[in-house]
Parts: sequence; C-alpha cells; structure tokens
Amino acid sequence: MNYRELFRLMLVLGCSVLPAVPIAAQESSESSTGIDSSRSVARRMLVCCGLPGDDLHREQMTAALESFIGTSQSVLGVPPNQLTVLAGDETMQAELQPMHAEIGICTRETLEAAFAQAAQTLKPADAFWVVMIGHSHPYGAESQFNVSGRDFNQSDFAKAAAGIECREQVFWLTQPLSGFWIKPLSRPGRIILTATEADLEFTATEMPYALAAVLDGSGEAQSLEDVDGDGSLSLLDLYLATNLEITARFRSIDRLQTEHAQLDDNGDGRGSEVQTPYLPVEEEEEDDEDEDGEEEETDEDQAEPSEQDAAQQAAIAKPPLIQSRNLDGFRSRYVLLQSSSK
Repeated sequence: MNYRELFRLMLVLGCSVLPAVPIAAQESSESSTGIDSSRSVARRMLVCCGLPGDDLHREQMTAALESFIGTSQSVLGVPPNQLTVLAGDETMQAELQPMHAEIGICTRETLEAAFAQAAQTLKPADAFWVVMIGHSHPYGAESQFNVSGRDFNQSDFAKAAAGIECREQVFWLTQPLSGFWIKPLSRPGRIILTATEADLEFTATEMPYALAAVLDGSGEAQSLEDVDGDGSLSLLDLYLATNLEITARFRSIDRLQTEHAQLDDNGDGRGSEVQTPYLPVEEEEEDDEDEDGEEEETDEDQAEPSEQDAAQQAAIAKPPLIQSRNLDGFRSRYVLLQSSSK
C-alpha cells in the first residue's frame, strides 16, 4: 500500500467516526425549549447561607433568600419540593419557614449531607443548582466560608460536591474570595459563577443582592432580559444582567468596584470576565466651561435621542455571540430560564 492509498483509507475511517450533526447544534437543539420535559429533566436547587455576622447582614441575606424562594419556580424552573434552603442561623430559619418547608441551618455537616443526598438521587438527565451566600475570610491559601460550627474551604466544598453527576450543574458562589473556588470545583460540563476573581477581593459582595433583585424584578438599574441578544433567556443573560446591576450600583455611589465576577463553563478551571464587553463605558467628567470660558452645551440642551435610535445604538453595541464551546459563556447560553418575573 503506497502513501496515497493509506491517505485515502485514513480519510474514509476518519469520516466514518465523525458525528452526523455538529455538537454545538446538538446542544442547541436539546436546549431550545429550556426545560426539556421530553427527557423528564428535573431541576433541583440548594441554597446555602452562612453566618450573617450582624443584624444588618442578617436582614439583607434573609431578603435575598426570600427572593430566591419566591422566584425559584417562576424563573428558574425549580419546583418547591426540589428546593432546599440552609439558612445562616435560627433567626433566619424562623423568618423563612412560613415561605418554604425545607429550611435547615447551614453547617459543614448539613452541606455535606445535602450533597450526598443529591449525589444518590440525581439522574444523568437532571439539573442541579447550588447558590452560596455569606461571608468568607482568607486563611493562608484558603478561603474559609463562615458557618455555624466548623468553617469549610474551597477544597472541602469541592470534595463534598465531587459526587454530583448530572447533565446540568450550576454553582453560583456569591461570597467574597469566591474566585479561589473555581479551580478545585471546575470540571467538564460544570458551570461556575463567582462574585470575585481569584485575588484578595474579601470585602462584602454586592452580588447576592443584585442577583436576587434581577430575579424578582426589583433591580435598581437592570432587569432580567435577553442581554446577549440571541433570542432566548438563559443563565448567561442572568449572569450578565446581574453584573450590569452590580456595576450600576457601584457607579451610583461613585465607589471603586471591589468585586469582579468570573464565569467558568469550559472546564479549564479559569474564570473569565465575560461581562466586560457588555458593561457601559464609564463617562469621563467634563468641565462646565471650555478653554475660552464659554459654557459648554449640557445634556439638557442636546436633543434627546428617540427610542428607535436608542434601540439601534444598543443593538450595534452588543458584542458578537459566544459561539465557540472553548470559550466561557458558551455552555451557559444553553441553560434556559423560564421567563422574567415582571
């Protein structure tokens, strides 16, 4: 057999093992209806809240948990009997129990038990979401999540979650220092969203409250909508909308943003600031008078653009769709939500 015949044989064999439909198209088809009832997909969610620390944070965190409970079914597609909430302390637990039956206390042991129970009962086609709210502190190379009893770090959390095996896995970590949790938790097929980068961003985060506000429609500047413009409402849209809300909140009080959210859904263990191209450009301050001492034209003097012009500008400003499965944000586009709660 000469090299030409060998080459033809390799082509034939290679073509015979190629899929008939591109993988991306398969994912798009499978996810086009959001929650695929034909495959009996059940979406479950575990919401864990650490110790609040003081009355103000207890009030804020309780309100966020109430929002998650209220929108879990209408927006995220999680039936009430598939939602488990672990509150930060007994006071929070008592306040939340009238809203939902499954309210426990978040400890290292209850978290591990919740993961173990999920690992035993989840089916391959199921979906499992985890949302973390609370405080963290640095301890050497570790990020300790503060709970009643023994705290736990990113390695402990990843070990507890190792048994989770299902088609859709979403881990939304809204606590400080959460960027350090991406690497040990990452694996192919798993979506991880964090409030901070893997750096010393250890101050209290705005993400849990912005996320709750976007979900329940009470955001100060941003609603849940098709932010990336692909014609569907997805987890990526929720992530982008939450970050638009966070940025608007920091800018409204003229404060330097102390958290930079990360998304990892390509399994490489490195988060990306996918939201950056979608954030509005911060306007530079201009003097009221020009160099000749003449007063410059103000925004009120200028003609306001029409709604059509504004819509066209917004459409032009949208970044191109994330269409490569090698880029963070691709898999998140195919995790569809129910609808906006407005």
